[in-house]
Amino acid sequence: MTTNQKNSNTKKVSLFLLATIFILATALRFFHLDRELGGNDENAMLLYFGYSPLKIIATTYWDANNHIFHSLLVRLMGFWFGEENSIAIRLPTLLFGLAGLWMVYRVALELFNSQLIARMALLIATVNPVHIHYSQTARGYSLIIFFSAAMILLSLKILRSQTVAGRGILITACGFFSVYTIPTNIYFLLGLGVWIIVVLLLPDPKNKFFKSREERREKGVLFLKVAVAISILCSLAYAPLLKQMVDTIKKHQLISIETQWNSISVLIPAVLERVFPDNLLLFLPLLIFGFFYKKSRDHYFPQFLPLIIFFLPFVITLINGVGGYPRNYLFNFPLLIVLMAAGMGKAGDLCRPLFRNSEAPRWIALGICSIYCILSVNTLFQKYYPSLKTSTGEEYQNNLLQHTQSHDLFAIQSPKNYLYARKRYRNNLLSILNDNQLSGFHLITPREYDPLEYAPTSGAKTFSIIQRFWSSINFETFDLDNKNKMTLMTKPNSNSNSLIPDQIEELIQWKVFDGKGTVSKMKMPTAQDQIALKLETSKENEMIVLGRVPGDVSITRPSIAVLVWTLKMKYNEEMIQPNLVVDVASPRGTQSIQVNMSRINQRMNMHLSHRDSLFSSSDWFLRSSVGVIPPGNYSFSIWLKCNKGQTLIYDEFRLFIIELADKK
Repeated sequence: MTTNQKNSNTKKVSLFLLATIFILATALRFFHLDRELGGNDENAMLLYFGYSPLKIIATTYWDANNHIFHSLLVRLMGFWFGEENSIAIRLPTLLFGLAGLWMVYRVALELFNSQLIARMALLIATVNPVHIHYSQTARGYSLIIFFSAAMILLSLKILRSQTVAGRGILITACGFFSVYTIPTNIYFLLGLGVWIIVVLLLPDPKNKFFKSREERREKGVLFLKVAVAISILCSLAYAPLLKQMVDTIKKHQLISIETQWNSISVLIPAVLERVFPDNLLLFLPLLIFGFFYKKSRDHYFPQFLPLIIFFLPFVITLINGVGGYPRNYLFNFPLLIVLMAAGMGKAGDLCRPLFRNSEAPRWIALGICSIYCILSVNTLFQKYYPSLKTSTGEEYQNNLLQHTQSHDLFAIQSPKNYLYARKRYRNNLLSILNDNQLSGFHLITPREYDPLEYAPTSGAKTFSIIQRFWSSINFETFDLDNKNKMTLMTKPNSNSNSLIPDQIEELIQWKVFDGKGTVSKMKMPTAQDQIALKLETSKENEMIVLGRVPGDVSITRPSIAVLVWTLKMKYNEEMIQPNLVVDVASPRGTQSIQVNMSRINQRMNMHLSHRDSLFSSSDWFLRSSVGVIPPGNYSFSIWLKCNKGQTLIYDEFRLFIIELADKK
C-alpha cells in the first residue's frame, strides 16, 4: 500500500469518526428538544423579551434575562415558525451548540496538534450534560461557548498566520456578538486580551508566532484595532441601555459582591461543578495534568492561556462586585474541556514506563476517556433527561380553545402557564377591545387551588369578597391537563357591552383631581378620528386625573368589573394602574369607594401596534384588570396617576360589568 493510499484511508477513518461523533451529538441534543417551553428561565426570557418587537429587545435591559443577540434570534424564529414552536425557538441554541463542538475540536487540534487529544476533547464535550442542556434550552449560553472558542481559535490563527485581515474581521464579529449576548462575557475578552499582550511582549526564540520584529508589531496593531472595533460596536449597541444596565446591576440579587455566588471561594468551585457535574468531578485532577502535556505547539499555552482566561474574570468580579451565576462563566468551557482531554493524554504518558508497547499510552488515555464518557452518559439518562418535562402543552392548549369563546377573558394564576395561553389571551383581549364586548371571565389555576385565594398583585385577594355574598361556592370547572384547571367565574355565554363607547374623548371629561400637571387630548396619526388622552408632569410634580363614566348603573347581582385599556409609555417605566372608583349614595351623602381591581397576567407584556409586525417600534401596551362589584346603584369614575417627570398616553378604555356565575 502506497503512502498516498494510507493517507487517504487515514482521512476516511478520521472523517468517519468525526461524522459518528457529530451524529451522536445531534441525537443527544434533539432528544427532548420538543419539550414544552418555559423551564430554566425560558419563561422569563420569552415573556419579557422573546415575544417583543425587535426594537424593544434591542433597547431594554431591565432584567438580566435579556441575552440580546439570542433574544433577537428567538424573536425571528418565533415570527417565522410560530411563537409556541419549541423546536424553532430552541434552534439557535442547538445550532450554536453543535458549532461550538466543532470549535472545541479545532481549538484542541490547534493547541496540541494531536488528533487523539482533539477527538477526546470533542467526545467528552459531546456527552457533557451542561453543554447538552444549554444546546437544547432557549438561553444564550451555548452562544458564548461558541464565540469564546472561536475567538481563541482565531487568535491562534492570527498569531501563526501572515494573512490576518479576514480573521481580524471574524474575531471582531465574535467578540461583539459574545458581549451583545451576555455583557459579562467582556471578562473573557479581557482575559484573552491579557494573554495576547503577554504573547506579544515575551520573547519568541523559536519563531512560533513572529518571524520578525516588524511582524510582531503588525499583529499587535491588528489586535489593537480589533479591540477598538469591539469597544466601539459594544458602546454603540449598549448606549441606549447603559442606565438600565446600571439599575439592573444594582437591583439584581445575583449581581452583587455581597451574595454568595460572587464570593470567589464559592464561585470557582461552582463553575467547575457546572462544567463537570456529579461523578465527573472525580476527573478534576486531570486538569492539572493537562497543564503539563508536553506536546503543546506553543510554550505559552500551558502556563498562560487557561490560567489568565479562567482566573482573571474572578479577580475582576472581586474588584468591581459585578458577576452572576456560575453559568455566566461558561466561556471557560472550551479550555476546560481541552485541558481535560490533554490531562487524559498526560495520564497515558505517565504510564508509559509500565508497558513495553508504544501504543499503551494512547489506549490508556482512551480508556480514561471511555470511563469519563460512561459516567457522563449515566448522568444524562439517570438525572438530566428524567428532570425534563416532556409534555408539549398540546392538551393544555386544545382544552383552553375548547372551553373559551373569542370574547372570553381569562386570568392565569401562575406565570409558568403563560406561554401556551398567551396567543389565545392576546387574540381574545384584542377582540374584546375592538368589538367592545365581553362574553365571560375565567380563572386558570392548579387543580387544587382555591379561586378565592387569587391575588395577582400584592394586597387583598381579588375574589375573597365573594364569600360575603354566598356561604358556599362551587364554580364550574374544566381540567386543562393533569395539573391545571379552568374555573368559570361568570355565566357561560354571558354578553356584556362596555359602559364606555368608542368615542371616549366626547363622553369622558378628564380633570386634575390632585397634584399638578398637564392634561390634553391628541389625535392619533395612525387612526382616523381617534383621540388619545395625554398626561404630562414635571420632575417636581405628580398628578391624579379623574374621568367620570357617563350614566348610572344598577347592578342586581354580584358581578365582576373588567377594565381594559391601551397605554403608551417607556418600556421599563413604573406606573400606577388605573383605579376604578364608584360613587354610592348614603345617608351621609355621596361616598366614593375604590374597587379592589387587580391587573391580570402582568408578565405577558401585551404589545399593541397599529402596524403590528416584527419591526414595529410601538411602545403601546394592552392591559386589563378585574375586581368584584356587589349589588347596588353606582356611577363609575376612572382615576389615573402620573408620576413625577412622566408622560403617559391612553388611547382607549373599556369597562365591563358581568355577573358572577350562580352558586351551586
